[in-house]
Parts: sequence; structure tokens; C-alpha cells
Amino acid sequence: MAKIIVAGGGHGAIACAAVLAENGFDVTVYEQHKREDMGYDWTDIFDGRTLKPLGIPYPEKDKYTVKSDVIFCGPSENNYFVQRSPKNQPEIRMERKDIYNLLIDFAVSKGVKFEFEHNIKSALLAGDRVTGIKTDKGEYYADLVLDGCGCESVIRKTLPDCLGIQKNLKENDLFYVYRAFYNRKAKDTVENRFKLTLFSNGHHGISWVTTEDDYTDVLIGRFKPFNKKEANEALAQIRAMNEALGAKKLRGGSFATIPIRQTLAIMVADGYAAIGDSAFMTTPLIGSGIANALKAAKILADVIIADETKTYSAETLWKYQRKYYQSVGMIITPFALLKNVVASMTPEQIDYVFDSGILEAKSKAAKIPHAKAAELSTNALEILVRVRNLFSDKQLKKLIGNTITKIAKLSLLISSMPKEYSRNEVQKWAQKYNRMFD
Repeated sequence: MAKIIVAGGGHGAIACAAVLAENGFDVTVYEQHKREDMGYDWTDIFDGRTLKPLGIPYPEKDKYTVKSDVIFCGPSENNYFVQRSPKNQPEIRMERKDIYNLLIDFAVSKGVKFEFEHNIKSALLAGDRVTGIKTDKGEYYADLVLDGCGCESVIRKTLPDCLGIQKNLKENDLFYVYRAFYNRKAKDTVENRFKLTLFSNGHHGISWVTTEDDYTDVLIGRFKPFNKKEANEALAQIRAMNEALGAKKLRGGSFATIPIRQTLAIMVADGYAAIGDSAFMTTPLIGSGIANALKAAKILADVIIADETKTYSAETLWKYQRKYYQSVGMIITPFALLKNVVASMTPEQIDYVFDSGILEAKSKAAKIPHAKAAELSTNALEILVRVRNLFSDKQLKKLIGNTITKIAKLSLLISSMPKEYSRNEVQKWAQKYNRMFD
């Protein structure tokens, strides 16, 4: 059976590796970290229903909690709206390390081999076909390389230009976050247990404070890089608005980079397929990508298993890209246009949206949390159209109007993705797609 290398231990990449190994493929994951260092020292939220199609067991009850209501505020925090958690909430919160334990244990049980502490340097090529990877410990060859190296993937960046696969990122494609857990100072009742503030303290980005029984969870995220000193300054301002947030750090306290841009325009080449953050599968604005990567893992594994030619070429792997866009990419990609709108706005405009529009839109917004994430995304255009009419600010109204037009054009463009892989036709389509986000 074919030999497959998984470059980088992303969530989707490991899940895909497990399914492939279960079906007889020789699969090895090369990962830069030690086994015990896999996963950030914090929690994450994802749709637990994405585990079952892959055969991954649902986590034990003591390993997860159900996602709670979220309070969204503008910079001034004068007005807000609540994203209610539905009765049968499918989204669960788990420790990142527990998610990795679940995925890695499952993959090992199916025959996947792991090689930790390999610093991946580049792709290995035969002409324009990917034939393996180079790490600090040697060169390794395979019939197919799955790229799970993340948003700054060295595999993707060392691919030949002729493949047309985007290597470099643009401003506002990445989100920079600091996250830490602190003691809970006030033991009295906290009205808003999960409060997310847009453009907190005038900075382009978000902050959130989640108040649990014994601790507080703080995230500071911005469109531009920032340092520990700036994070501490922001923490002091956040504490002034949140009585429960203590000063004693319990754990975390690290920085991370999250892709918040559109899905990669071309995800495959001869001997190569990108998955997870390497293909920018996070939902823009929201930043969550685990569920999307797990959905992609099932699609990719099925396409590889069904490849009767055993060539694992761009032509046969193209089905993976089309199926992913049809089921996930078409839904989440419009959020990249919304993200561009938010990134271009001022704190005053964000407050205007909350102060002038949110109160009237609450009846509509209240219905959003009861929909699945996919339904919410599908209705993004309709929501924008309705919200636009709530505002009298001409500049904001024009901005939203232009975005509505772009989203409609983007949907048509994705629908016109080439049915078969032809390098020339695919690259023409990719250029049009990428221009939509300029």
C-alpha cells in the first residue's frame, strides 16, 4: 500500500492519518514538538459531532463541558447582544492537550507512526511533484505528503511557484492572541460568565473574559503583533471592567497566531494536499478551525482511498478541494469579507453598530444562536442586508452594501470552481478568487 507522510501534527492531519492507516496505508506523522508538548495550555471549542464520521470516540464526560452563552459588547460596553447556547448544544469545550490525547491515541490504535522532535525544513521535489519532506534529522520520501504544518507552513512555502499555491500572507490574514488563566477574585454572582468585547480599549481586535467557579480565562486578540508589556497593559484595563478577574496567573500566559482569512485557493498538487491551518480552514472572525479540519480529514481520506490510479495527483486530489468547498468552504469564506469590514472600522463605528443597530436587531440576533454554525454562515448575506437598513451612517451603509455585493459575487465564483483539475484553468479561477479579498 502507498506510503504517506503527514508533515506536522495538526488536528485534521492526525485524524486523516488515522482513517488512512485503518485502510491499510503506511502513514507516518512528523511533528516538531515533543509528545508531551502537543497542544496549547488552554481550552478550545469545537463541534463534537465531527468526531463520529471519522470513527473517533466521543470524549469521556469528565473531559469536556458544553459551550455556554456568549455576551458580545462594543468598545464602550454600553450595549450588547447575547448568543444563546441551544438546548442540545453540539459544541464542546476541551483542553487542547486532551483533544490531542484523543486524536493521537486513536491514530496510534489504527497504526499511525509518530516521529516527534523533527524540525521540518522544506518539501522534497521531483520536478513539480512533492515526493517527501526534509527535516533537521534527514530526508523522508513518500507517495503523498499531507501538509499539516499550520498557517506558516514551510512545506507550502517551498512549493514551486508554477503550482500557483499561495505562499505569503497579507495584512490582517493573521490574528495574534495572548491567553492566560487567572484566579477568580470575586466570589459573588457574575452576570456575564463569557463576555467578548470588540475593539476593547480602542485596539483593533477582541478581548474576552470567561468567569468559571475557580478561575477566569482571558484572551486578548489583535490584528497586529503585540508584546507581553502591551498584554499586561491591556490586562490592567480589562481588570478594571471585570471584578472577578484576579492578578494571580494560574497557567497559560503564551502567545499564538491564528489564521483568519479565506480558505486557500488551491489546496492540492501532485503528491500534496494541505489541510487545517495549512489551508486556512479556520472560520474568519471566529478563528475556530478544529471542526472544519476534522470535516476535511474525512473528505480527504475518502478521496485518497478511492484513488484507483494510485497516483495521488492534482487531478485525483482535486475532488477533495471541490467537496470541501461545497460542504464547508462556501459557508465560511464569506466571513473573510466580513472580517475585512471589521478590520477597516474604527472603535467609534463599532460602538455605533452596537448602540444604533443592535437594540433594533436583537430580535433577529436572538435567533442566530439557535441555528447551527453552518446555518448562521449561510444566512450571513441575509443578515447583512437586514442590518444594513438599520443604520443611518452613510459611510457604514456604503461599506456594508459593497460587502453584500462581494459576498454574492463570491458565492457565484465558488460555484464556478473548475469541475476537473487543469492547472491553467484552476490558476485562473484562483486569481479571481484571491482578488475578491483585496
